[in-house]
Amino acid sequence: MVESMDEVKLAMEAIQIYQVQYDQVDKVWGYFSAVTLAISGFVVGSDKATRSIKEPIAILIAYWFFCYGNHLALIAGQEQLIQLGDIAVKFGDKAGLNISSFDPLSTNLVGNFHIGAIIAVSLGILVISVLRHKKST
Repeated sequence: MVESMDEVKLAMEAIQIYQVQYDQVDKVWGYFSAVTLAISGFVVGSDKATRSIKEPIAILIAYWFFCYGNHLALIAGQEQLIQLGDIAVKFGDKAGLNISSFDPLSTNLVGNFHIGAIIAVSLGILVISVLRHKKST
């Protein structure tokens, strides 16, 4: 049962703040995806990027530097999302709204997936580079 309009208003504001943070975390993932696709496409599409092992190593070092900052932003954003989800659920409960689905993934799960994706892309770049180098010699 809905308790009062003030409680509903507070719940809706908490939901809106949660959605804004969700969008921000989604943008961080978008940046990661765009840079990862650009780097991967450059390495796969350009023989010049893999003339020797030095080029892909330099590319990967720059990529890892980006990924480090992206990872920090992603984890911080996810932590905030979890906190805001808890707040939204509490206000929703007080207003009689069931928003129990506001249960974001844990920072450990998100962080492990992110690192796994970085490792997989990095290994793919290295394998392509080594195979091209062997083919050209």
